Amino acid sequence: MEADITDLRSKLKECENERLKAAQYGLQLLERQTELQNQLDKCHEEMMTMTENYNQEKYALQREVELKSRMLESLSCECETVKQQQKIQLEQLEMQLSRSHRLEVNDLTNKLEKLKVELDESRLSEKQLKQKLDHQKDVLAHKSEELRLMTEQRMLNSVSSEVLALQIELTEMEGVKTALKEEVNELQYKQEQLECFNTSLMHQVDRLKEEKEEREKEAVSYYNALEKARIENQDLQVQLDNALQQASDPSSKGNSLFAEVEDRRVAMECQLNLMKVKYQSLKKQNVFTRDQMNKMKLQISTLLRMRGSQTDFEQQERLFAMLEQKNGEIKHLLGEIKNLEKFKYLYESTESKPSTSASLCTLEDNTYYADLLQLKLDKLNKENEDTKGELSIQRMKALFESQRALDIERKLFANERHLQLSESENIKLRAKLDELKLKYEPEDVRKGQNSLPVFRLERMEVPVLKKRREVLPLEIATPGETAAIDATREEVSRLPLQTEEKESCLNSLNVNAGQWQQPASSTIHPASLSPCKSPPLDTQPKKKCVKLVDSPVSADALREQSGNTPRSPRLTAESRLQTEVKESKETTSKLEKGACKKSHPIMYVSSKSTPETQCPQQ
Repeated sequence: MEADITDLRSKLKECENERLKAAQYGLQLLERQTELQNQLDKCHEEMMTMTENYNQEKYALQREVELKSRMLESLSCECETVKQQQKIQLEQLEMQLSRSHRLEVNDLTNKLEKLKVELDESRLSEKQLKQKLDHQKDVLAHKSEELRLMTEQRMLNSVSSEVLALQIELTEMEGVKTALKEEVNELQYKQEQLECFNTSLMHQVDRLKEEKEEREKEAVSYYNALEKARIENQDLQVQLDNALQQASDPSSKGNSLFAEVEDRRVAMECQLNLMKVKYQSLKKQNVFTRDQMNKMKLQISTLLRMRGSQTDFEQQERLFAMLEQKNGEIKHLLGEIKNLEKFKYLYESTESKPSTSASLCTLEDNTYYADLLQLKLDKLNKENEDTKGELSIQRMKALFESQRALDIERKLFANERHLQLSESENIKLRAKLDELKLKYEPEDVRKGQNSLPVFRLERMEVPVLKKRREVLPLEIATPGETAAIDATREEVSRLPLQTEEKESCLNSLNVNAGQWQQPASSTIHPASLSPCKSPPLDTQPKKKCVKLVDSPVSADALREQSGNTPRSPRLTAESRLQTEVKESKETTSKLEKGACKKSHPIMYVSSKSTPETQCPQQ
């Protein structure tokens, strides 16, 4: 037992020794661990300081890089702006230099052309003076020769008086001839000078046309540049409004409880700003277009007035053609008169000469045959005189009708001119009325343009006073005048007739030969002017009168007056009066057709001048 106890005690000591050793080893390990931990902490601190230093350096370098990049960007922007400014300045300088160069070139070209014209004129004058001098030399030589010959003849004194008179006449004629030649030469010189002047004027016109085209191109370029600048200005204005709106946006300052409402409000504000900008631009455009419209109205009125003052080209051509025709007829008549005078002179000369054949032919058969031929010739002369008288009367009638048609055409063209003048004055008055409305009542005009139906309804509710109007008598054309106008138109359209119609006219004239023996005052008047038989009192229409009853103005009239161009209520009354007048004319023409048909037949004569239809009274 003791041995066991000793063994156990020895084992216990060994265990305690081992435990002490283990404790010592543990303490040593703990010390080493603490040392290592301290070293590790030191290394970590060093690493942290190193990383912080590196980060600070990195941040500083980044800031420097950002600053340098910003500086580079700003410098690049400045360079670009400077380049743009220099480009603009260069363009402006180029434009100015080109303008100045163009002006100088134009001045130099003008001076050069003037110098050319002066040089041409001087050359022409020099040439003309040389020609005059040569001509004067020739005339002087010719005169000297004539004087020498005259002196020789006087010295000889062998020439008779008749030869001297003829020589004097010859010298006078030669002097007249030389004077005429000088006049012809002077006229040629003047013509050459005028041609030279005309060419210079043509060159000036071409140059002015080129300058006008250049000015038009410049104006178009300026207008395009102005339009571009206006569009850019509008875009910049919109961007500025958007930037101001974003700056005043509450969502950028912080969150709100009503985000959707704020977003909607912001969108509506954006739309409102856009609509304001559009409204301002449209307002300016409207004012500009209105001014342009007023200018156009004034120009149209002036053009209408100028057109009314001018004569119609077709009317002028027709009158010139008629004048040429009449001149041709007069020339033909003068030629016939000359031929007749020649024939008369020959006839008188043959009668004055003694005829030897009359003394030989003394037989009775020959005298009987001559008497028979003389009777036939007298009959033919009488018939010829009758036909000539009838043709002259008919010719006078045709001339009267043509004169009447010309008077009617003149009246028609005068009425057209008055109508054009009244239209131009009406357009001017409308333009002035629009200007006065814009000047004194701009708010009413805007209200009328923006809310037309409401304005019309309000105008409908306004009580209108009744206006009293008088009875206006209307001048209605008589059926005789209408028939005369129709007859003249038919005559003008049917002047060139065929030979069959001429023969029928001549037959009718032979039948009614008693009518041509009346005085000239009754024969000259055409059949169309003879008064038609008036219908009985029952069928005869009364004088047309229109009564305008007192009545309030209707809603349609108020609607028409509420527009830009105010229409007076007389227009509707005039349209009604015109329709009633047309109906009355139709009824009267139907009633009096029978009476007008019983008038004398109208004779038609061709306007062409023939030897058979010549008027001896002209």
